[in-house]
Amino acid sequence: MSLLNGKKGKDLGFSDFVSSAVRGLFMPYFSLPIILLGVGVGYATDLVLKPLLVTGFTQAGSIGAAVGPIATASGISIVTGIFIAVYGQIYGTLATSAKTGTPTIGEAFALIGQRGLSVFAAGLLVTLATVGIFIVGLVVVIGGAVAANAGGVTTGLFILFLVVFIYLSMRLGQAGWFAADGMGAIDSIKASWSRTQGHLMKILLWSIGGAFVFTAVGLLIGLLTSSLPSGIASSIGTGVGLVFTYASGSVLYRRITAK
Repeated sequence: MSLLNGKKGKDLGFSDFVSSAVRGLFMPYFSLPIILLGVGVGYATDLVLKPLLVTGFTQAGSIGAAVGPIATASGISIVTGIFIAVYGQIYGTLATSAKTGTPTIGEAFALIGQRGLSVFAAGLLVTLATVGIFIVGLVVVIGGAVAANAGGVTTGLFILFLVVFIYLSMRLGQAGWFAADGMGAIDSIKASWSRTQGHLMKILLWSIGGAFVFTAVGLLIGLLTSSLPSGIASSIGTGVGLVFTYASGSVLYRRITAK
């Protein structure tokens, strides 16, 4: 139980949530693939897009000629982001399971072959559900409020739908972890909805507290990497942030599902 530091799920607290993020950073099989992929994609994207952003479309010759590089960079970023999410969640579940020792990259890839599609599908369905409900509801109701010239109502409805979005995100946000732990996509969504009952305040407070701590650490890392090229430095910061996200997220998952 590498990320849990020998603790059982029911004994985990906020300090474990935070410390596991730092511990994950020093687990090379966990952190290096995420950070290196992030750096590679970030640097490649920077090489493709920076000239276009600096000089407009003069180098490309036309908007049509710029579409190819932009689409390529976006496609690589999306695919890599999906892989990082799948790898982070599957490795996190391995590193917080009852198995002793540090999981290897080979063990993680073996499970990716078995569960990767379910993790991706669960994440996609949750994203479509939460963002879709928020956008559709917001457009319909606020559109009606604007048509009626009710500005105060519009603000209130925006807050209401923001609360609904946060609520759904917390209730469904553990689906990817259940999928990484062996469930199918639909079953993982159902499990997330049922098992987060009674833990919403913990999820909210741990997430907010962790955001402050991880942001402070991220600023420190930014200072340490400030001498590197901007594309590489920012990519390292993003990669470290992702390691923190999946390491701490796996601990929260084990705490929620502890018996």
